[in-house]
Amino acid sequence: MRKIKRFKITSREREILNRLMRELPLLRRAGFKSQPEVSAFISDIFKQIDPGVVYEFNQDAHWELDDQSIIHKEMFSACAVTLGDQLTSYLANLPNEDKRTAAITVVLEFLKTAVNFVADLIKEQAQKEECETLELQFVYLPPFGAAGAPKMLREAVRLEKTVADKALPIILPHLNAQKIDVSLAQDASLLPPYTAVFFVPWQKAKKKGKK
Repeated sequence: MRKIKRFKITSREREILNRLMRELPLLRRAGFKSQPEVSAFISDIFKQIDPGVVYEFNQDAHWELDDQSIIHKEMFSACAVTLGDQLTSYLANLPNEDKRTAAITVVLEFLKTAVNFVADLIKEQAQKEECETLELQFVYLPPFGAAGAPKMLREAVRLEKTVADKALPIILPHLNAQKIDVSLAQDASLLPPYTAVFFVPWQKAKKKGKK
């Protein structure tokens, strides 16, 4: 069962504005002089994103990584979510590093929204199959750098890096990630840069009244 789609997310402009306004020294160094300027900045970044996702459900799947290790989960959805490539040139053309850091803080908030959107879709799918989903397990997240990542990404469960590096070249072809223009770079990063790859484990839903 494979899904490939483009989708829209909400801007959460007020929420993200409140988050960014807690970084007043950064905003001042970046050249912002007023709250409306910051709001316009968030809105401008939102216009740059073009979210896309591929995800596939697997049951009793064994994806071999090497002779010694495999990824094995009884039931899971594997997912790749991207915010698209328009952000790359936008970020590169910002006038200073502080403004770029502020922009990446906003971008990571949008990535969190996109990941949650997809996780909710998979949760609904699982419920239809009398299953429930467990905590997300990330194979890849973009580097945060100096930006303030949302707690959901900052504290996420992640595969150990050496395992993740072996897993990505196997997972992406399984997902047909090229359908949303996601590819693996030579340095083991993903393109477009603001892309996340993760598992959503499933389990059979517990019957009511039973522990």
